[in-house]
This record gives sequence, structure tokens and C-alpha cells, in this order.
Amino acid sequence: MSDKTFLLCPGASKSGTTWIRTYLGAAEGADMGPLGEMQVWDAVSVPEKAHFLMPEPPAFRRAQFALARRLGLKARGKELRWFLQQDPGRYIPYFAGLLARPGIRLTGDVTPGYAALSTETLRDLDRGFAARGIEVKTIFTMRDPIERAWSLLKMYRRKSRLSDSLSDAEAFLAIFAPGGCGTTDPDYHVTLARLDAVFPENRRFITLYETLFTAETIADLSRYVGIAARPEAGGAAVNAAGDRSALPAGLAEQVFPSFARDYDAVLSRLPRAATLWPHARLL
Repeated sequence: MSDKTFLLCPGASKSGTTWIRTYLGAAEGADMGPLGEMQVWDAVSVPEKAHFLMPEPPAFRRAQFALARRLGLKARGKELRWFLQQDPGRYIPYFAGLLARPGIRLTGDVTPGYAALSTETLRDLDRGFAARGIEVKTIFTMRDPIERAWSLLKMYRRKSRLSDSLSDAEAFLAIFAPGGCGTTDPDYHVTLARLDAVFPENRRFITLYETLFTAETIADLSRYVGIAARPEAGGAAVNAAGDRSALPAGLAEQVFPSFARDYDAVLSRLPRAATLWPHARLL
């Protein structure tokens, strides 16, 4: 295996993935591509994520994209996403092309929607990159499940995805309480089991959002990836949530049964979560 590495970061959403991509993209020898999230494999292989499929760009945009590819220039992100979604067989060659550029040894895809990828899709990606001499390493960061759910709700509110007739507390229960509609994101224990099934321990970096920005975790992540550590980057807020309001009293207890398996699975793997996750006490 060469020293070329593809980093696959399947989330979790609202758990520091934007910071991870920014941090990795700034490293010497890295080219993470033009998009914050590629949204290829979730869009084409997970029915619940089909809304990520890009509409066909206008003809002049497609012509610009084709010309940029012929000239070896960087293409616009949205056209690139559409191009790869049209034929996912282009995905691995695209990233292999980035790694073939002088001085580039690190690339990857930080797409939280990939938390929903099947074991088969993950295995196909691993084998496809391996056939080109490229090692796949994975990164998965997890936030207190109920805190993460509340952050998701706030994002839905900011993006006008919630009915104005419902208060935040009412909407939260309608989505996350037992019997609620849920989201298209799988539970942590599901994603963890799929990653475990495909990637050996030395190619899995599993961490907590609550420690992600510390010097210790930054050093561990950098060593795992093979880049120089920049602990000062932990103080840089990237894409931070706009509303940090605490949950109204009693809400955590009402939704906890929906997340109990995640708390159990993560605490058995990362015992530090027992003190770092505010709602782990409910287990």
C-alpha cells in the first residue's frame, strides 16, 4: 500500500464535521476537493437521501465543466457533484486523480449523510480504492445524542422546515419521542456496527464531539491521518450552531428511550462519554 490516503468521514451530522474538513483541507499535502460535502453515495444508494440528487445543470454550465476537466482545471462544485452522481463509477477515479497530483497524498469526503451507507457500499468503496493502491481511513465523531437532536431541530427551524404552529418543544417530541417521525440519519450504533464490519481498528478513528477541539484529540487525529498537528485550530469555530439554548426541562427524559441504545453502545466503547455527555446519566 502506498502512502496515498482517502479519508471517509460519515458524520455524524451536527458533530463537528465542517471543522474536520476545514482542518484536514488546510494540511500540507491535502486536497479535499471543492465541496464541503460530496453527497454522492448517500444520494444514489439511500432512498431517504435521494433529495440530495442534483438537477441537471444548464447547458452552458455543463460545457464549462467539460472544458475545465479537459484542461485539468478545478471544476465548480455543484457540477462536479452532479457529474459523479450521474455515474458513481467516476467517484474513485476522481479522487485518485487528486492524489496523482504532485505533492498530494491526502484527500477525502466528509459527508454526514454517509452515516446511512450500507455495509456493502462501504466495502465496495474500500476495495475500489485499495485496487488503486489507496488506503481508506474512516473518521466518525459523535455528540451527546439528545443534544445533537436539539441542534438538528434548531437547524430545521432556521431553514423553515418546521410548522410555525408547533413550538420547538412540540416539534422536538413529534420528531424524536418514541413513535415520532424520526430523521433520515441512522442511529450511532448502526453506523458503528457497519464501520466495524468493514474497517479494521487501525483504520477507524472514533471520537466524541465534546473533546474534538482539544489539543489531545487534535494530536491523536493528526497522527492517525499522518499530518502535522495544529492544536491552535481547536479554537476556530466553523459553522457553529446559531442557537445554543438548553433543552426545556423534562424534554430529555421524554425522548431518551429513542436514544438509549446509542448511549449504551457509545459508553461501552468510549467510557468518557459518561461524564462528557449531559444526558448519559439517564441510562
